[in-house]
Amino acid sequence: MPTSPYRRLLAALETDWARQLEAARLAKHPETGLVASAMASGFLHAAALVVREFEGPHAAQEYAQRIVDGERQGAPPAV
Repeated sequence: MPTSPYRRLLAALETDWARQLEAARLAKHPETGLVASAMASGFLHAAALVVREFEGPHAAQEYAQRIVDGERQGAPPAV
């Protein structure tokens, strides 16, 4: 079954989000970690905007909360 452009975009944003979080964790300098963390926040925000556009504001809020809760528990993002 082909993946929709929406799901591909969301997956790409989540991948970039996860990469930036990892870069923030591995940063050797505080400034580098701060930049990577800020970029991760931007990717999460963009993903939530995509969800809002396709599924509505309530779904976007739930999506963002799931991602944040999963991150607190060390889980990867769930599309």
